[in-house]
Order: sequence, then structure tokens, then C-alpha cells
Amino acid sequence: MFEKVFKFTTKDLTKLTLMIIIATLLFGLPGLIMMLFLQWITFQSYALESVDKHGISQISASRLGGAAIFLSSLMMYIFGAYSGVIVTTNFSTASIIIWLSAFFCMALGLIDDLINDFLSPRARLISISLIFSLCLVFMPSLIPPKIGLIGLDFLLDNVLFGFILTVVFCVGFINAMNMADGANGLIPGTITVAFIVFYMEAPSVTYAILMTSCGLFTIFNIISGRLFLGDAGAYGLGSLLALNGLYLFSSGVFSAAFLAVLFAYPCIDILVTVTRRRIHGRSVFLPDNDHLHNRIHFHCQRWFKSKTLSNSLTGVLIVFFSSGLALLGFIMDWWPVTSNQWAWIFLVQCAIYLVAFVAGGLNRPSSQFVISQ
Repeated sequence: MFEKVFKFTTKDLTKLTLMIIIATLLFGLPGLIMMLFLQWITFQSYALESVDKHGISQISASRLGGAAIFLSSLMMYIFGAYSGVIVTTNFSTASIIIWLSAFFCMALGLIDDLINDFLSPRARLISISLIFSLCLVFMPSLIPPKIGLIGLDFLLDNVLFGFILTVVFCVGFINAMNMADGANGLIPGTITVAFIVFYMEAPSVTYAILMTSCGLFTIFNIISGRLFLGDAGAYGLGSLLALNGLYLFSSGVFSAAFLAVLFAYPCIDILVTVTRRRIHGRSVFLPDNDHLHNRIHFHCQRWFKSKTLSNSLTGVLIVFFSSGLALLGFIMDWWPVTSNQWAWIFLVQCAIYLVAFVAGGLNRPSSQFVISQ
């Protein structure tokens, strides 16, 4: 169950004040406006998330965070173009195809946000697969010819297998983002770091705007705990990351190994999740509370009295050891972002995940594992 009306308390006022100060200092007027907009969304009584759906949120939260990011990004672009800060240019065919694909994915997710469970998991899977399939039909250059792994490279040499594997990757990636979404900064933080790296290595107005809007949302997500990305955000932003990642890889900007480090958590988590659900005879489509972030959150709750603090600490810790390592290595220039040496960092991340997953399951009651339907 969840609260249908957001009760604005003194504590919430303190949080809002802190968020406004941070956002204004970092991003100026756009930061102030977006914080007030996000706060307004939390007052609405529609598109609320069940408090137990993700197993980490214990207060009512809106699912419209992703839609808010897209709308805020659009407003920033329009204002920048109107004021002359942004010099508008003709969009390339690649960017149009990528944005159209992301828009349709976002729209599909938004429908499910507004009308909860309107589409079955299978229907969503088929719809998203069709969107990515059409994207690759019109832009086959996104299909990697090879990524440096002998077995996969052999399959990618075949046009049909390469097409199928790329669609499976994109669909799996945005579902991984959706699985880990919650009011804890995990996925928004991952997305923000990714757009920061994209912008620093391949500067563009689009990456700068998305970096700003996602960064502001992350601040709100972590401090307030009242707003989820929702399916619109997970599908829309997830598809933007997946397709832009493929585009930048095909352009020689990043290696597959570096992108693996950048997106380590959602990629590792979905592989582990699908495997353990199959082992235990559970449907891969139905949610549960046995992800690594659920396990870490369980123990954080035992250490901290504040529900929001334990929730946010979970997200921050995971982001630091996943996307955060990519950002740290990028800034400190461990290797060029085109190097395959980043694969060693990814192996370390896999080891950290597995050790933390096993340790996080200790002293945890079995009733915590399966989510109520």
C-alpha cells in the first residue's frame, strides 16, 4: 500500500531548502526552477509507486521523474535556443533515429506509469524489441562488428546474429535500469555519470543538457526519496544511453571495455538476476527483493534510523563502485577510453558484486527475498 496524498512536513521543508540551495549553487536559475517543478510533482496524487514494489522505498513516491527529466531537458533546450545561448544546428540522421527510438520507449513507459501494469511484461518486451529492431534497420552501423571477445566476435560476424544480439543487449539494458530504479539515486546517479563522461569526451549540447537535468534529478532523488524515474525514465533514458553508447563505440570514441565499466551495475545485476530466478524456478519477468541493492539496503536499515539515509547510502555506494570507478579512472587517466585494459576494472567490479551479494545475504530472513504481488 502507499499514501495517496503527500504530507509536507517540517522535515520536508528542510530537505527542499537544502535541495534548492545545492541546485542553485551548482546550476543557477535552471536548478532552482527544476527543484520547484520536481517538488510540485510529488504533490500530485497520480502515478504513485507502491512502497514495496522495489523493496527499498518505504514512503509514497511519484513515478513521473523520468517524464520530468525529458520535459525539463526540452525546456532547457528551447530556452537556450531562444536566448541565443545555444546555437541550433541541423540534427544528423543518427541523432534523429536515436531520439525517435528513445521517445517511443519513453512513451511506452509513460503509459505504464500513468496506468499501472497497463501492459503485461511480455507485451512490453515485444514492443521494446520492435522499437530497437526498427532503429537498427534504419541505422545498422550501430551493430558492433566486434567487441574483443572471441566467441561474441564470431557471432557478430554474422549479420543476423549481430542484429539479434544488439537488440537483446538494448532490451536487456533498459530492463536492467528499470529493475534497479528507486528513490535512492542509484540509476539517476549512473545516468548522470554516463552523460558527464559522454560530454567530456564527445562534447555536445544534448549531453550537457541531459547531464544537467539528470544531475538535478539525482539530487532530488537522493535527498527527498519522493520521486522515481519510473518506466518512462528507465526506458527513455536507458535507450538513450544504450544507443548513444553503441554510436560512440562504433565511432571509436569508447572501447567496449570502458563502457562495460561505466554501466557495470545494471549489466551485472540483470545477468545475476535472470540466472538466480531461473535456478529457483521463478519467472524472469516478475520482480523480487533479492537484488544486490536490496541486500545492501537491508543492512543499511539496521545501521541507520533514517529511512531516507539508508536508502540513499545504498545508491551512492553502488554508484561509486560501478560508474564512479569509470569516472575516477577517466579523470585520473588510468588508460585511454579506447583501451581494452578497462576490462580488468570490469572484472574487479564483477568480483566486488559477487562478494557483496553473498555477504549481503547473511542474516537476512528469507521472507525478504520475494516481493508481494
